[in-house]
Amino acid sequence: MMMLNQILAIAQKDLKIFLKDPGALVLMFLQPLMFIVVMSYALASLFEPGEERIQLLAVNEDHGHQAAAILRQLDALDAFQGETAWQGQPLTRAAAEQLIVDGQRNLAIIFPPNFSRALEQDLATAQPITARILLIADPATPAQLTEPLLGTLRGLIERRLFTAMIPKGLDFVFAQLSPQTPAEQRQNFKAQAEQAVSNSLLGGDKPLVEVERITPAGMRVEQLPNTFQQNVPGYTIYGIFWIVSLLASSVLQERREGTFRRMLTAPLSRAVMLIGKLTPYYLINLAQLAIMLGASSLLFGMSLGYSPIGLIVVSLIAAASATGLGVLIAAIAHTEAQVGGLTILLLLTMSALGGCFVPRFLMPEWLRTLGLLTPQAWALEAYQDLLVRGYGLLEVLPKVGALAAFALAFFGIGVWRFRFE
Repeated sequence: MMMLNQILAIAQKDLKIFLKDPGALVLMFLQPLMFIVVMSYALASLFEPGEERIQLLAVNEDHGHQAAAILRQLDALDAFQGETAWQGQPLTRAAAEQLIVDGQRNLAIIFPPNFSRALEQDLATAQPITARILLIADPATPAQLTEPLLGTLRGLIERRLFTAMIPKGLDFVFAQLSPQTPAEQRQNFKAQAEQAVSNSLLGGDKPLVEVERITPAGMRVEQLPNTFQQNVPGYTIYGIFWIVSLLASSVLQERREGTFRRMLTAPLSRAVMLIGKLTPYYLINLAQLAIMLGASSLLFGMSLGYSPIGLIVVSLIAAASATGLGVLIAAIAHTEAQVGGLTILLLLTMSALGGCFVPRFLMPEWLRTLGLLTPQAWALEAYQDLLVRGYGLLEVLPKVGALAAFALAFFGIGVWRFRFE
């Protein structure tokens, strides 16, 4: 009994200490809740078919009805939603490509004018028509999405080919046969018809319909990005923002130990003191970026794009944004528990909204818009522009400007609220 009372007394003491910091208590419960909410909405389209379908721009240049039939079948699926118009105007290939370049959409399918003719042509023709369907995709779109879409398209096309070609194959056979035809010749005719239909459906030496993935005009992409180019930027940005925890904890410790109070007696301005405090963490962030990107290039052969100066500028501003957020948290939090809770809450939520874990185009529209309120979203877009889309410094300047605005806002509010004692 005495042992139980002692256990209860110790537990009661620690519980009272814990309850003395209501801010940390709230953050402890808010952390997992916010992460669950954001990630659940972000992944809704993957686990709840039809709940949030992936938008697919569709340009139908076909002079017949076959492309329209495939688009209806594609739209009937739970995963995709075809868009044949934009702001009330029918889509053209140029308009669809521009929407992808502008980041409004990630995927577009282009049906050529001769698509129906290719499916409905006579199998006995000497020079068969070949139709070429284009899937225009943002290079930053993961292959885990584009490959299933390509497979779905090929499956729907093969179904239409089967419907259109099998009767023609049979007509071809019956037109060539007669009661007087020897059995051996009859078998040859049948084999020719079967081969013609098989080539149409499965490809053969010269398929009647080809499906090709390409990138939008203006993007300097010599080959499609690999998994490292698609994943490294997101995880790198997620990693550099964890400097926030080190910076805020260090500031809190120096406050507690009275280091700032003693430094205030020295002939130093507060601005100099704060800049001196932040500089090491800023440099650590830059080193972290250089190591992550450099190691990915050396170990995995990841391309670093065509603009070294663009990469340097984006990295400088991204590191400044992360350090600025550290100043803001250091100014707001008053205890170690609050620093830890606020850091985890903000970084996990902002990284999820910014697309570091899940591509933003898979998220609902309102969540994509909300993501633009995070520096992670702008930093990720800038890195993907340089590493994946083949852009240079000029193309990423708007995103650099947005990142700089975040850095200035974080620093400004943090310095305004900062207390040296």
